[in-house]
Amino acid sequence: MLYEPVTTNHDASSEERAFILRQIYCQVLERQPYDFERLQLGDLEKAFLKGKIGIRHFLKNLAVSQLYLRTFYEQSSNVKFIENSFKHFLGRAPHDEVEIRACDERLVRQGVGAFVSELIDSEEYRKAFGCFTVPYWRQRRYESPSDYLETRFLSKEHAGDRGWGIPTLYWHELHLDCTGGVCRPAGYSSRRTRSY
Repeated sequence: MLYEPVTTNHDASSEERAFILRQIYCQVLERQPYDFERLQLGDLEKAFLKGKIGIRHFLKNLAVSQLYLRTFYEQSSNVKFIENSFKHFLGRAPHDEVEIRACDERLVRQGVGAFVSELIDSEEYRKAFGCFTVPYWRQRRYESPSDYLETRFLSKEHAGDRGWGIPTLYWHELHLDCTGGVCRPAGYSSRRTRSY
């Protein structure tokens, strides 16, 4: 995940575009794609490297690619997918349950492509990243102490670290500890103590 802005322009060289592409993968996939995955993204990569499409267009297509969907959508609950989408495309955690519910309704009614396009076409995205900046984890004012805490947890989470079902907004409200990808009641110890 990126923590600093990475920008480009219309006149970027192919080397600069290749660098930007690696940064996009770092932010959105949280890793670089394997060779066989790059084959699936070949036409999209070529269009980006040749300057035929920009960052936003690339992101919209990456978000509906088999690679992204298989990694973040197919094995996730809708709410966890929403949380990851906010992280990848807006550089923040969802503010609260109201925002998650609105996004969940949009996702269910309109599908993944429309949901992600709405994030990338949003006024928030335009103000934060414009046309030439790769989304990154940004510092901002927090809506509440809970928003701060969710943001802090999510900023350090790698894909699947805290499972694929429950977003951070819910797991500590439910008094769960989901570190390691498995949710247990907070304070639960997997080690049994024996008394002699």
